[in-house]
Amino acid sequence: MDHHDGLELAERVAGTDLTDVDASTLVGMVNSAPREQLDAAFADETLRERLLAEIFRRMSSHVRADKVRDLHAVVRWRLTGGRGEGGYDRYECTLADGKCTVSRQMSDRPRVTITVSPADFVRLISRQTTPAELYVTGKIKVKGDLGFAAGLIGYFDLPK
Repeated sequence: MDHHDGLELAERVAGTDLTDVDASTLVGMVNSAPREQLDAAFADETLRERLLAEIFRRMSSHVRADKVRDLHAVVRWRLTGGRGEGGYDRYECTLADGKCTVSRQMSDRPRVTITVSPADFVRLISRQTTPAELYVTGKIKVKGDLGFAAGLIGYFDLPK
C-alpha cells in the first residue's frame, strides 16, 4: 500500500508545490500510487492540469542533448480524458538542436502522434511499463513513425 503517511496521491499532490519537488520524489509519489489513485488524480481537472504541466515542463531538463543534437522531430501527445478538442489534452515536444521544447500550441506536422491515458503516460515515463507493453495491450496508439516512437524514451534520462 502507500507508504507516504497514508494520504492518497490526489491529496498529496493537492497539498504540494510540484515545482519544489525533485524529479525522483515526484516519480516516487507516482510509483507508490496504485492505478486507481492515478486515475483519480487525473480525473480531478485541477490536479490533472498541474501534474501534466509539471511533467511536460521537466522534459526539457531530462532530454539527452547528445541524442537530439542532430534531430528535428515533433512529437504530439494526445492525453485521453481531457478538455481539449475531441476530449484530449495536447502537448507538443520538439526535439531539435540538443533541446526539447514543449508547447500547448500545435505547430509543425508531427513525426509521431501518441495517444495514451495520463495514467499510462505516467507509468511509461516512470518505467512501470514499456511502450511495447502498452502497444500490444491497446493502451497506446501511435500514428506516424513507429520506429521513432519505439525509441523515443531513449532520448531522455528518466529519473528513477
